Amino acid sequence: MWYLKSMVTSEEHSDKGFPEHGIAHELQSLDLATVPTEPGCYIMRDAQGVPVYVGKAANLRARIRTYLANRDERATVAFLMQRAVHIEFIVTRNEKEALLLEDSLIKRYRPRYNIRLRDDKTYVSVRVNLSNEFPRITVTRKIVRDGSRYFGPYASALAVRETLKQMQRVFPLRTCSDAVLRNRTRPCLYYEIGQCTAPCVGKITPEAYREIVNQAVMALEGKRNDVEALLLEKIRAHAERLEFEQAAVIRDRLLALRQTFEQQYAVRTDTAEDRDVFGVHREGRFCVVQVLFFRSGRIIGSRAFPFSRLDMPLDEMFSSFLLQFYTQGVPIPDEILLPMTLEDTAVLEDFLSEQRGKRVAIRHPQRGEKRAFLDLAERNAKSSFEEMRLREHAQRDVLEQARQLLELPQIPERMECFDISTIQGDKPVGAMSVFVGGVPDKTRYRHYAIREVKGQDDFAMLHEVVLRRMKRAIAEGDLPDLVVIDGGKGQLNAALAALRDLGIEDLPIVSIAKARPEENRPDATQDRFFLPGRKNPVVPPPNSPVLHLFMRLRDEAHRFAISYHRKRRGKTTLKTILDDIPGLGKKRVQALLNAFGSVERIRAADVSEVAALPGFGVRTAQQIKNFLNERIQESTQPGDTR
Repeated sequence: MWYLKSMVTSEEHSDKGFPEHGIAHELQSLDLATVPTEPGCYIMRDAQGVPVYVGKAANLRARIRTYLANRDERATVAFLMQRAVHIEFIVTRNEKEALLLEDSLIKRYRPRYNIRLRDDKTYVSVRVNLSNEFPRITVTRKIVRDGSRYFGPYASALAVRETLKQMQRVFPLRTCSDAVLRNRTRPCLYYEIGQCTAPCVGKITPEAYREIVNQAVMALEGKRNDVEALLLEKIRAHAERLEFEQAAVIRDRLLALRQTFEQQYAVRTDTAEDRDVFGVHREGRFCVVQVLFFRSGRIIGSRAFPFSRLDMPLDEMFSSFLLQFYTQGVPIPDEILLPMTLEDTAVLEDFLSEQRGKRVAIRHPQRGEKRAFLDLAERNAKSSFEEMRLREHAQRDVLEQARQLLELPQIPERMECFDISTIQGDKPVGAMSVFVGGVPDKTRYRHYAIREVKGQDDFAMLHEVVLRRMKRAIAEGDLPDLVVIDGGKGQLNAALAALRDLGIEDLPIVSIAKARPEENRPDATQDRFFLPGRKNPVVPPPNSPVLHLFMRLRDEAHRFAISYHRKRRGKTTLKTILDDIPGLGKKRVQALLNAFGSVERIRAADVSEVAALPGFGVRTAQQIKNFLNERIQESTQPGDTR
């Protein structure tokens, strides 16, 4: 629970005699007596009212005093105090609420002088829903407190799916969805090849299925020896009862288990605790945080997080980093090892323990095995720092080559590429991909539904999209260094017209055209660039790194446009088919989709299966079936060209 306590400006308070120290004039008149002494957050805003920094404190007055008395020696504070002219105070009941509020405000305002961890989409976890009668192993990106077991996190979704593919040979659990499980009448192909026990048609009892689930969970926990001992015991038991076929099945499972897991032991610990170990390497204002994930005594992966223009102390940075890191879906371990002691350690422990439902310990070890893990994390952080620095130098070199090749006034630090996707004018869309420093910045990607253009006119659509984007960029003072258009001279001229309409025709722009060998021209055998005011295209050398950079940028815009176009068309198609069923509202349409997953499966289901859904009946189910069958017959009539 929190409330807004006060906003301080120069007009409201008298001068208290603080030395200037580069502090904005508006804050020199701040009366500290009006600043609350309770815990809470403070928001510093510039003259335009834009938040430039968000902080928290156990005592707001004491924290603000350090700013005004020039006790904070961080380089960034000097710039901050010159820009900040307003301060808002939000009082909370305790330090934990201040911690959570600070995180919320940083995500909302994205202040210039705070660190902000981008929402990460690459972490995956393995989920086993043990509350289901016949659980299955799935890959998920969300952690929900629903009684399921979660294993991870893993940085590579591809590696996780490959591991689960191998585990399927060892533990023949179902892979089908709950809806398919309920509606199957015969075993699937996985049963025929020995990778499923077909619980859908009663080929295995729930008790026997649960045994396999428990073995799979033990394997995911890293208890390979326990699983082997259990399987060996079952082989002996079957052999004693002369059940040699059953013993052979389990023997094959044991051999597959050994083959699958024989390469998965690298770094191990003496304990089976889940643990995240953080290391850091900093040089000047650049820093890399490295996290090593230990699960059940094994290291299962790592991840590096780079930060630039970092002026805040590492302990303050880590406090904000940890909260953002563990609130984006990363499983919380038993123990977190840090390279320093944090002021907010107790508050963070309480919050993370509450989120996890079990006690979480945050430690800064000084010696022993845990100290060795910290050293390992810090060596990895340094290695990642060097790798990123080399990669950044290579990217800067490519951008410099692009500047020279395209005769740009400056290095194109931020490039925005535009593409149009449509099929005969149906649901046309535009998309923008963005590269910053030569790498994708997906938080800046945008898609546009075409509003004004009717029919198939790609040039007019491109004009509309560029016009809309650049209007906003002008209003926000956020113009890119280079505009890139997917297409040839026609597309370039359409985009140029949009820039002229806005009075920014001096903004650098280029189009990239795909190779068209069928044109039988030397400059058409590979991708080439078209520039304003130049008749002939610029043809880069074959395998040029500049060409590869722009091809990636263009392909990203093309991919993003197509995915949005398919989404729009798919939604319309699905809505049209189901909403045409007489007497069927949105809730029952959603219930059908939740139960069966697709219109085709609804059509293939028995009337009794549809009637069994809540809110349906035999009459409604028969009406739905008849309607869908009639639609199928209509779409397959002779002469239909759809």
